[in-house]
Amino acid sequence: MNSQTSFFKFLIGYCLSVFPLFLLIGPLISEIILILSIIFSFYYIVTLNKSYFYLNRFSIFFIIFCLSTLVSTLINFYNFDYTKSGLFYFRLPLFALSIWFILQNCNLFNKKVVVFYILLFTIIITDSLIQFTTGENLIGYNIVKSRISSFFGDELILGGFLTRALPIFLIFLIMSGFLNEKKNTIYFSLFFSIAIVVIYLSGERTSFFLVILFFSTLFFSIKYLRKFIIIMMISFVGLAFLLPKFSANEKLNPATRMFSKSYAQIIGKGEEQYEEYKQKIFKKVYIFSHDHHGHYMLSFKIFKDHIFLGTGPKGFRYLCRNKIYILEKDDGCSTHPHNTYVQILTSNGIVGFSLLLFAFIYIIKEIFRCKKKIINQKEFDKNLISESIIVSAIFINLWPLIPSGNFFNNWLSMIYFYPIGFYLYFKHKNEKKIN
Repeated sequence: MNSQTSFFKFLIGYCLSVFPLFLLIGPLISEIILILSIIFSFYYIVTLNKSYFYLNRFSIFFIIFCLSTLVSTLINFYNFDYTKSGLFYFRLPLFALSIWFILQNCNLFNKKVVVFYILLFTIIITDSLIQFTTGENLIGYNIVKSRISSFFGDELILGGFLTRALPIFLIFLIMSGFLNEKKNTIYFSLFFSIAIVVIYLSGERTSFFLVILFFSTLFFSIKYLRKFIIIMMISFVGLAFLLPKFSANEKLNPATRMFSKSYAQIIGKGEEQYEEYKQKIFKKVYIFSHDHHGHYMLSFKIFKDHIFLGTGPKGFRYLCRNKIYILEKDDGCSTHPHNTYVQILTSNGIVGFSLLLFAFIYIIKEIFRCKKKIINQKEFDKNLISESIIVSAIFINLWPLIPSGNFFNNWLSMIYFYPIGFYLYFKHKNEKKIN
């Protein structure tokens, strides 16, 4: 790249490094950054003859999955609104490949980005705690359904945002030299523990489980971060007991939603009227709740008629009220099945489901591979540790045994593919270093 492109390189690079901010602002700006990144990278990959960014085993996997999505979309055409997410899904893998290219050609792991993330998280955490204690955040958003949401307002995705953004922040800390096995362990441990407390206070059970799973995976795979994680979790436990005492009202107690309500939903307490047609597992429990159980039962009925290629990205939403599928009392229908694997099985059939399952197994193998390499390393290798962190971030995105959002939702799709770009960068860099 010559000097004439330095401004665009700077602009696109830093926009990508702080991409979570644009996800916070809204989907339109995020989509613009995504498209500009793809165009910018494509032009220079072709101009500089860097074909390996597109011609590799990961690209082949993405192409097969996108073809699976496209074919299932075209053979199940309902209307354009239901079809467009499948037609343009290819842009998301291209986004991941673009991130790889830009990270490799721009020096983005610097203190400026770290300071930005510290300010961003400080503002969100402070705003969330103010909302929790007073009932209203800094810009006047009230608590929604007894749950804090900070700047997200009516969208209850505060916990999901923090859970997906924290791994990226952790990578920038390590790559910029702010955090290693000896440096700033206590300060950043406390900072991360407060962020996890906010996830807990948000009442988002899926996000809370996933952030605990993420740091548990890091504890298992990265020996250099174990002290950091232990201090962080001890601090979290103390704060989790202390902060709920300052809530705006009694209904904001997160323990009630996290544990008591979850248990009641799993055993079906208060939902006995559904048991005659929605049979529990071992006649004891529902899968997460009677609502989720209904989604999965209905999904399976639809899947049996669309086994190989599925119904298309929004097929469940379109077909769930069809008389041949609908459950008794008009139960089980929703915009999506609320589980990634069930959704892909329904929308993309066995073909797409097999690809997703393959990706999950591959990521598990990558966790063990990174762990083995870190054990054999005598020194703190920030690139290898960052690769292990991003693998763990992808791992929680692919975790199957939990309710989840709509896989084809624009906001969530960008969150899923954003860390994949970092993984491709660190994977390539570490392999190149070995060779």
